[in-house]
Amino acid sequence: MSSDKIEEIEKNANFRSEKKIVEFLNRMRPSLPQMGKDPSSDGDIKVFHTNNWIGARRDGKGGGHWTGDLPANEAGNYFRTLKNRLLQDGWEFTFEKTKILMLTNSVLAREQGYSGISDVFQYSDDYLKMQDKYIDFFVNILEPVSEHFSNKKYGEMLKAIGLRTPRLRNHDDKKVWNESLKRLIDSRNTGTIGDVIDCLVETQKPRLSAKIEESEEKFSQLKDLTEIEDESDKKFVSKIKKLKSVKYSEVIELAKYIDDKTPFSTNHGVKGAEFENVLVVCGRGWNKYNWSQFLGWVNDGIPVDKKEAFERNRNLFYVSCSRPKKRLAVLFTQELSDSALATLNKWFLPGNIFPM
Repeated sequence: MSSDKIEEIEKNANFRSEKKIVEFLNRMRPSLPQMGKDPSSDGDIKVFHTNNWIGARRDGKGGGHWTGDLPANEAGNYFRTLKNRLLQDGWEFTFEKTKILMLTNSVLAREQGYSGISDVFQYSDDYLKMQDKYIDFFVNILEPVSEHFSNKKYGEMLKAIGLRTPRLRNHDDKKVWNESLKRLIDSRNTGTIGDVIDCLVETQKPRLSAKIEESEEKFSQLKDLTEIEDESDKKFVSKIKKLKSVKYSEVIELAKYIDDKTPFSTNHGVKGAEFENVLVVCGRGWNKYNWSQFLGWVNDGIPVDKKEAFERNRNLFYVSCSRPKKRLAVLFTQELSDSALATLNKWFLPGNIFPM
């Protein structure tokens, strides 16, 4: 069958990335040759490293998985400096255009402004997948209610409240709700999580979930005791106190991330996706991934007993770097060995590698 409306799709064609990105991918993995759809396209690739930074890098204290990386505040400074540089180069850091890939949820929390919340929970699923009852209520009920009220979408607001939908019988009922929600918005913007909970306990607009009301009752009974004998009760009180001390603005930022309204993601969260621009931040934080070591092995040879680790690092690096259509930037906050830099020069070419 033939038709001028049917375009043949070659097996190795890459319909995502422009020329320079495809050429880099082929240098990295020649066994997986890619052919760009448009030979006249250009694209842009840049690698930035922090080897010139002078100071004590992180060591094994607090977890060897951070060894060789910049101190957290310095890593953040380098990231923001590069982001500003890329903005000047024409990048748009909106969630529709660009994706910023980072290895760990703790780094994402730091850069997006909800590290206080992440510090409360032992497991990231408690806040990212809203397995904690407080986070679930805030993200799925309180944030939509607040957003719809602020945008004067009162029908959507009542839908968000759901089973807690009030009966507004007269003008006075509407007035009470209006004043209560204005108080909520003020607490939400300026107060702590505890302030917001106190506001809702007082106004009941909207009412806290039954699970939170139960938790709050238990907390009120235990919080002022001079000695708590049960160890689980001690942990419970400590956790709720810590959560309530966090600024509620962190919930707002967390909700944006959960709703995919920010450009940030983990490296593992973008397989199969594509974006106009991708910034990959290569730091430590997970002992399964060591970028300098992996890149060094490419140049020096892979130890016999490290093949699995090599493939794990290579595959994630390849997936991350093959997401962009037009622009790829890679920032290494981890110090790179000479062998690692040699590999980057082979893959990205020397003219595309910049010290910061």
